[in-house]
Amino acid sequence: MLRGSATSGLGRGHLLTVIGAINWDTSIFEDRFAKQGEEVPVNRVEEFSGGKGANVAVAAARILGKKHVAFVGALGKDDVSRKQLAELRREGVVTEGVAKLKGSQSGRAYIVIDGAGRKTIHTHFGANERMTVKHLKRPGVLRTIEEPQMIVVMDAPTEVGRRAVEMARGRGETVVYSPAVRTREGLRSLEPILRDAHYLVVDQIELRNLYPDRAEVNEEGIMRMVTATHPSLTLVATLGERGCAVTGEGVMTLVEGVDVASLGKKVVNTTGCGDAFLGVFASYLLLDFPILEAAKRANLAGALKATRYETRGSPSKAELEKEFDTLEKVRQKRPVPRVSRGAWPARRR
Repeated sequence: MLRGSATSGLGRGHLLTVIGAINWDTSIFEDRFAKQGEEVPVNRVEEFSGGKGANVAVAAARILGKKHVAFVGALGKDDVSRKQLAELRREGVVTEGVAKLKGSQSGRAYIVIDGAGRKTIHTHFGANERMTVKHLKRPGVLRTIEEPQMIVVMDAPTEVGRRAVEMARGRGETVVYSPAVRTREGLRSLEPILRDAHYLVVDQIELRNLYPDRAEVNEEGIMRMVTATHPSLTLVATLGERGCAVTGEGVMTLVEGVDVASLGKKVVNTTGCGDAFLGVFASYLLLDFPILEAAKRANLAGALKATRYETRGSPSKAELEKEFDTLEKVRQKRPVPRVSRGAWPARRR
């Protein structure tokens, strides 16, 4: 499916381009969420680099290596933009496609995390929402989109995502689409992109957003509805601690989630878990791993991120493979199916 092997392409420029949001996160950690009108004490306040698109780019760079992942997005001309670009470059992400827009604030996210690691997110998208199709025509951005083997389109404005996907498909690139908040626009708005995408990656809330008027249909049913309409599309739904479901060519496969306690770890912050999943999933596809093997490692990456306070807490390739070997040994001691084509996984209680 990919043009040649990723290994052979490592010396010829970047392999992957990610288009999406970049935010500066203010994370507030407390024992429990406040009720309406209630004041609760805060245990700690941290600031991290974030934004779904940039998070995915960093997660992928930690797998594929420096200078093999590029990011396309928009920042304001402010102090935040300088910090953001410095962080991306430190991670080895190519930033030629990042615009700094005059008169705009860089995106900010305000995240509240409870004692179980669950979160609520309040985002001021700022410059992210001002990125337009014209931005894609800049010479540096054109190179960023036209050079790689794969493009991941995240929560960029829908028109920007649509044009980027058209450009990528026209050059034979593999297209991964993860619309995130754009799913609130409904399936019809996303149709032009879905027709050109190879993979659609969503979480449980985003999956529901695709068919907001079909509350009577369960998650499995929605996945089958989407892939029945788009038979060439592979749909991946992340299910949190339950793992993920991969649906394509009429077959749904459930890939077991990771219990971090079995690795001697504790969940502290689930912010960015889906981004770690996607960055690792795309990277292992580029490394020519079968889709289910890529999904297993992506599940683990998302779980490991949950054990870290920072938004971009995705693992390096060496760390991920080490933890994967440990997890396999743990699972060998208990007969639990890691991949199945059976019933939809129940939520843990």
